[in-house]
Amino acid sequence: MNWPLVNLSAVCQIDMGSAPKGSTYVELDKGVPLIAGAADYGDVFPRPKKATLEPTKLCEEGDIIICVRATIGDLNWADKEYCLGRGVAGLRVHDKKLDSKYLWYFIASIEDELYRNSTGSTFPQINKKIIEGLQIPLPPLETQKQIAAVLEKADQLRKDCQQMEQELNSLAQSVFIEMFGDPVTNLKGWETKTLDSLAKVQIGPFGSQLHKEDYISDGIPLINPTHIIKGQIVPNLNLTLTLQKFESLPNYHLKSGDIIMGRRGEMGRTALVDDSSKGWFCGTGSLYIRPKSKLIQPVYLNSVMSCSSMKSWLEEQSLGATMPNLNKKILHSIQVPIPSEALQTKYTLALNVLKNEHLAHKQHSKELDLLFSALMQKAFNGELNLDNANT
Repeated sequence: MNWPLVNLSAVCQIDMGSAPKGSTYVELDKGVPLIAGAADYGDVFPRPKKATLEPTKLCEEGDIIICVRATIGDLNWADKEYCLGRGVAGLRVHDKKLDSKYLWYFIASIEDELYRNSTGSTFPQINKKIIEGLQIPLPPLETQKQIAAVLEKADQLRKDCQQMEQELNSLAQSVFIEMFGDPVTNLKGWETKTLDSLAKVQIGPFGSQLHKEDYISDGIPLINPTHIIKGQIVPNLNLTLTLQKFESLPNYHLKSGDIIMGRRGEMGRTALVDDSSKGWFCGTGSLYIRPKSKLIQPVYLNSVMSCSSMKSWLEEQSLGATMPNLNKKILHSIQVPIPSEALQTKYTLALNVLKNEHLAHKQHSKELDLLFSALMQKAFNGELNLDNANT
């Protein structure tokens, strides 16, 4: 079907966030909750950590909150009024023209386009002009609702599979705590050493080192925080580097055994680089940790860096009023407990058993993701048979 394409600004109110003054920040229950960026996102609804007494831009219940810096295109629903910081924007549909769930899935389907149109030397960002100019197919409102309902059902299948993956991840964390205890409080009394004495920490390249013409499809995978998902590296093959640019920046090449970690936004987002992902590229918003001491094993160190207590500690130490940000000084100061080599090896073996189960679910999840992406493309190209889809 040939539906008209319209600029998003014609059917949606777009409110770019603005950071309140730091002096107005208060505890969460004493002001208007603040959504500064993706670090304040939950799975569906926001999970803000602070509030402000002087909100700048506000969203309403039912608005879509879109991340416009770093993890571009991440979405949450507003379940109440929030203050929008400069890392996000609010989307409020003109409800007689555009269905909000239809818009949600449309935004999800064009994440690659948002990254390609992004600007910023330090980290990618999109401005109001880019969002206003997004061309959205506009079928009749009832058709939009039918499409959104079909996509929502398919999306739920993906979420169910992801829930199983989360349960396996939780089991792995439980095994870690049982064997080693909390690495931040170190109640088991292990000897500790600073991270910089155990590993090399390399921050990703400056944004100024990468230019729009360096990005291609099906090149060398570029790993930013959005590509680190539930402890796994999931590259976007539509956002990759040319071989020439890759070879010109050898300091950011990933090796097997490295731990890649997001340094902006959500803290504790890590993954272990294995043989399938070695030779990929550490992106601007990421860093890698490369063990250099025989005292520490990569699998164990990855679990230390990604556990919930370390995540909380990193959030406390991170810099940046709008978006948490890590630097080498913070990371170098981390005290890493050093259990025996035998115990670390035992943990690695136990984790491999869980990993094999996880891989089976991951493969199924990947298949569902591909089907869902294809379904979204069909939906927004007017190729979805809604009569068959609703039976």
